[in-house]
Amino acid sequence: MPGAQAGGEDWEQLFWAVFEGSTNPVALLDERRVIVSVNAAMCELLGHSRHELVGAPADHFVAAHELIGVDAQWRAFWDSGAWYNERILIGAGGARLRFQFAARTGDVGGLPVAVIVCIGVEPEDEQGPAEQLGELTAREREILMLVALGNTSMQIAEHLVISNETVRTHVRNAMAKTGAKTRAQLVAMTLTDHALVGG
Repeated sequence: MPGAQAGGEDWEQLFWAVFEGSTNPVALLDERRVIVSVNAAMCELLGHSRHELVGAPADHFVAAHELIGVDAQWRAFWDSGAWYNERILIGAGGARLRFQFAARTGDVGGLPVAVIVCIGVEPEDEQGPAEQLGELTAREREILMLVALGNTSMQIAEHLVISNETVRTHVRNAMAKTGAKTRAQLVAMTLTDHALVGG
């Protein structure tokens, strides 16, 4: 991740604060798809403790038919640095959980990792026609942080005392400016690119 050493330390603190505080399920995987860390929301989603998840191959929690071709997809992901899709996870007791995910590569604590974000989709936030890329506004960065923490559009609207439609507009604008196709991808980008929230 770019930035000066002091800025890098600040970014690390912000990353871990968002990682731990987010109600979005988030996991860090190494290049071999082994789980390096998970937040509480991911533990809740999968129905397993952090101790049970960390060190386990992520593939153990993905439906078998979803693993067809995953090695090639994973290699392509590490080359490109971004991936989003849908997957069926296998939770505790064999529960099958469909979700959208987004993944971005990044450097956390000096180690290359994949930041995986699982998130429910708010259909009204799907990206419309591409707009010209540009700097995110201060309000868009503020809303991005609230989205990254797991807030819905309605919760953000109540918190900022603005309309739900205004929040959705800011989210769509941020998605268009960053090229994100889903909220999950937008959150993954936010967690791996400090320029998005740092200004």
